[in-house]
Amino acid sequence: MGVPPLYSETNEIFSKDLSKTDVGVRLSFPMKALKDFQFLEGENKTEFEAADGIGNRWRFGLSKRKARHAKFHPKPVLSSGWLAYVKAKGLQINDRFFLYGDLDKLSTKKRFRVQAQRKVRRPIKLFGKEILVEEVWVDIEELEGLKQETSRSIS
Repeated sequence: MGVPPLYSETNEIFSKDLSKTDVGVRLSFPMKALKDFQFLEGENKTEFEAADGIGNRWRFGLSKRKARHAKFHPKPVLSSGWLAYVKAKGLQINDRFFLYGDLDKLSTKKRFRVQAQRKVRRPIKLFGKEILVEEVWVDIEELEGLKQETSRSIS
């Protein structure tokens, strides 16, 4: 018998294709995802930390409308920390954002992971010629790596 894993399987909390407001102001957060976060009694904001695909840690502020409005629609958003993430990753309209949560089996705390992807056209060979027709979602970190490799090979 082996030792059981410390974390459960990764669960996607939500994914979203980014809008102009998402990349320029704040990320509109789906209501269904609020169940994965704890707000202190009477508070309308909480913070959490999430790791990206290359191990960087990001601190985000998740807020919702104050109690009197939340009764009808909490309208949650990621605000603090979000634009720093957008800028660092070079996110654009129509990129895709994912938020995942893992439950720590020892402490019953959640740990979070973020991922961003962009749809790119990749070449395929057809009768010996390369043509750009295949569109695939690629992690932003992979694109950054490709850019760095390309710039190194050009120098």
